[in-house]
Amino acid sequence: MRFKEFIKQPLLEGGNAIKSVSKITQSEVRVSIPDLLKKIQKVLDLPSGKVKLIGSAGKKPNPSDLSGDLDIAVECDPSLVEAHLKEFSDNNRVMKNIGVFSFAYDIGNKLVQVDLMPVKDIKFAEWSFQANEEDLNQGLKGAQRNELFFAIAKHMPQEILRKDKHDEPLEVKRYFYDLARGLMTGTRSRVNTKGKVGKNFATVDKKVISTDPENICKLMFGKDITPKQCSTFDGALKAINSDSFPFIDKREDILKLTLKGIKNKNLKVPKSL
Repeated sequence: MRFKEFIKQPLLEGGNAIKSVSKITQSEVRVSIPDLLKKIQKVLDLPSGKVKLIGSAGKKPNPSDLSGDLDIAVECDPSLVEAHLKEFSDNNRVMKNIGVFSFAYDIGNKLVQVDLMPVKDIKFAEWSFQANEEDLNQGLKGAQRNELFFAIAKHMPQEILRKDKHDEPLEVKRYFYDLARGLMTGTRSRVNTKGKVGKNFATVDKKVISTDPENICKLMFGKDITPKQCSTFDGALKAINSDSFPFIDKREDILKLTLKGIKNKNLKVPKSL
């Protein structure tokens, strides 16, 4: 699962998950966010540092720039957030399938949408969901950069675990990149729960292999690539186009899939792509 990025664009962005909410300026975000984070920490009874504003809200270049909602990562189990959601607002929405819990929050004379996203590792979430100033100045979000990560993971080496009688793959072990959980491996199978073989693959299990940005960047982009370089779209793209990129034979496919993902989410296509 690509967590919020996978479904939220274009379905939920801009406050569409909650009724009667308005967009918020960057100035309003910067003023209101300290109290909001304190309230979330208190209601969920979380230690200091386990509640963080992520995404682009409050970081866009102009104070009058608008954000559709406030994305807040919380390091806790989703059941904790669900149990206390009504304490934030009766105007709320639970979206377990994408791991998002939304509620309306009163800021001044208007309501804004807050999206709480439970994560396993708050430090990784801060990095994976970051909105870099360099990207924002180009009118991009972290979402475009993350499409590169998704595409690389899909084209990293796969291991065929089982084949059918026609010598076609039946079960395959492959990599996944999850914004909330890190770099993962998992099994894709054409065998359903009743033992019947179908045409399409479905993911049957996943496990995390790393939430360390340093390690993830080395595995996905090459041993000399740092998290700082991969924090922008152009930096990550440069790493893919370098001679030391470990999956050069898949480069064209990776870039094609990245472009497709960006267009499917109605995002701005970076000029460098």
